[in-house]
Amino acid sequence: MLFLVAAACGNNRRPGLSDKDLFAQRKVETVQETEQVPDFSDMETYVVPHGIKYNESRAIDPAHPPVVINITNRNLNIRKFNLSDYYTKVRYIKLKHPVSTTEGNFFLTDDKLSRSLMMSRDRRLGNFEDWLTQLKFTDDFIIVGDAWLGLHCFDKMGRFLYTIESNDFPVGDNAKVYPNFIVFIPSDLKGFYGKITTNGNNCFYKVMVDNKSLLCLFDLTQEERIMTRPFEGDNLILDNKSMIDYVYEPVRATKDFLFTFDLKGDTLCRFPNYNPIPAITGGSYSTPPLPDVYYHNKQLTIRQSLNDTVYRVVSSNRLVPAYVLNFGAHGVDVPTFFRGNLSEKLFPNTWKEADQYILFVYNQNRDTPNNRKDGSVQFFYSFYDKKNRQFFHFSEGISIPFDQFFMENSIPDALPFMLSHADIEDNQLRVFYSKKRLEEIRKSKVFASLSPDRQDKLKTLQNDLDDNEVLIMILE
Repeated sequence: MLFLVAAACGNNRRPGLSDKDLFAQRKVETVQETEQVPDFSDMETYVVPHGIKYNESRAIDPAHPPVVINITNRNLNIRKFNLSDYYTKVRYIKLKHPVSTTEGNFFLTDDKLSRSLMMSRDRRLGNFEDWLTQLKFTDDFIIVGDAWLGLHCFDKMGRFLYTIESNDFPVGDNAKVYPNFIVFIPSDLKGFYGKITTNGNNCFYKVMVDNKSLLCLFDLTQEERIMTRPFEGDNLILDNKSMIDYVYEPVRATKDFLFTFDLKGDTLCRFPNYNPIPAITGGSYSTPPLPDVYYHNKQLTIRQSLNDTVYRVVSSNRLVPAYVLNFGAHGVDVPTFFRGNLSEKLFPNTWKEADQYILFVYNQNRDTPNNRKDGSVQFFYSFYDKKNRQFFHFSEGISIPFDQFFMENSIPDALPFMLSHADIEDNQLRVFYSKKRLEEIRKSKVFASLSPDRQDKLKTLQNDLDDNEVLIMILE
């Protein structure tokens, strides 16, 4: 138990506090509110109160202490990852884009056309990943959209219902067109531009109106916005009455890494940043690794960048440590990342959690284009089996990166897939294919290793898929 407590602190240690002081259960009540979605009728005149409403708690739950995943043992425990151990059936859904094929399709990046944005440090515009196609399954709907072709709602059978938000990106005097990409400046933005999160049958997203960034809460059942408000930050739905803003950036680290708000913008709680503040005095440095921020069983889960603890956000003022990634001497802290030798260090790359397992990809040496090219970065593909509480590797130290790695799939009538195209939620594994993605599988070495029946299945699915359709494979 002493090891668990010490490990849970990890890189998140506050200077001067012992493990007991930091992780002992404190008398901070978890907020339990019964208030439903607030009334937004006074949003135009509503004044956000000053101050912070609740104190934070990050104490360990004694009944469910964090699981420590030891990655320090380089004597790797090898075992094949078999999807049939966790899923027994497969089904497919098609989504047809509501605009014509000539105008575009979901997954614009598949067409090798990189559409970028000329941005300043203005946080209102979010990350580039927010601009790419996002597919979300809600209680009763599927919503899909991107920052160029709008946000759309489908039923669970894949039938188009309505457009939630459209957008407009005129290529005018302010836009620059290059051979392989288009660059817009912020004043070009009009309408929906990304960052979709969902709760129940509600979804959050961003729009730009008159060069002002607005946060929208949309009721998918009623087919209407129920809230529109100015905002700064990168807000995510926490529950039906509150939202969260992950603010931590290692390069420009602040004293806090997370805030929670009610839906009208009142600050509920702030969570201090215990990572060291980097001392950057000039020179070049690598891009810091991204955090893990996702929903597991509708509960927001966060691993702060350059931190080893994975937290569940159980209420607006309560984080519970759920997992600790123990890299030991191979771990990377903030000072080492910016000014140390990273050649032998291990970096979290991809973390996908299901009810029965966790898929975890990490790499040795920093993942950069140059390191990929010369083979000096090695990728390790592993999984944690929750039932047996064991950690295994199924591919040891290879040069194939996450965004090029194919997963085997022995489930009858199912297809292999690229790991970066998969999503795990609600005890389902969902894989998204465009016609071009299916074509790429047929051209890959993986295709030749498939059985004749599996090859015919893939060919049929590709031939039956239109250019403006998306195929979703669901394993259950």
